[in-house]
Amino acid sequence: MARFINLEDGAVFHMGQGFSRQLISPEAGGGNITLNYSVFQDGQEFPQHFHEVSADIFIVLEGSVSVRQGERYTPTRQGEFTYIPPGEVHGTVNDIPGEATLISFQSPPDPALYSGDRDPAQTGVTPQPQSDRLSKVRIASLRRGDPEIVDEARKWNAADPDWGAAEMTLSYLELDPGAEMQREAFGGGETVVFVWGGTAQVACSGAKGTLRHGGAALLAPEEGYAIRNVGSEELKIIRCQASA
Repeated sequence: MARFINLEDGAVFHMGQGFSRQLISPEAGGGNITLNYSVFQDGQEFPQHFHEVSADIFIVLEGSVSVRQGERYTPTRQGEFTYIPPGEVHGTVNDIPGEATLISFQSPPDPALYSGDRDPAQTGVTPQPQSDRLSKVRIASLRRGDPEIVDEARKWNAADPDWGAAEMTLSYLELDPGAEMQREAFGGGETVVFVWGGTAQVACSGAKGTLRHGGAALLAPEEGYAIRNVGSEELKIIRCQASA
């Protein structure tokens, strides 16, 4: 059965600077995938850390941040995503004036991110990447390549196992007012549908949820669903599915 959550309902967690919420987590029913929402002001940093078995994908919704790996800083802008494979040391810094808003997915979930066990302020240790090791972090646009038409939606396949993200499939979708789409493929693990902009009605298993910016739906594997733009503006959806 689908779970619907609004931005303000997400539990706050603290790590480094900025303001972060867990929208989808093991406590909120996420067995294969998590979703976090973070806001950073000028100069604020989410400290360097790593996940032993979890992959991380974060997307810049607004503003810009740099991915920090030791003394290497790689800028990533609005509409771009960063894929971080397991074991890769990483953090983010808002090093350009203005507020930056990000979401991040992990698969499988890493509960240590919420307990403080990844926070150098609590552990006293800041992980550092190996100086002689080539980084495997990848940065790309959500609108990478040409869109595919799915029902009445435009869909971009941003990352998937064939691209090199073995743990997750990331898609970006746009729907004009009144447009609707249904799930076009099955297989894989849990799916998270996140509303970046506009107003979405998500229907599945007899339940309906209306979601706006920051709202998300957690859908079980093999669960059918339909997404409809019930607002007057373009609907922007970020969808992430855990691999089986």
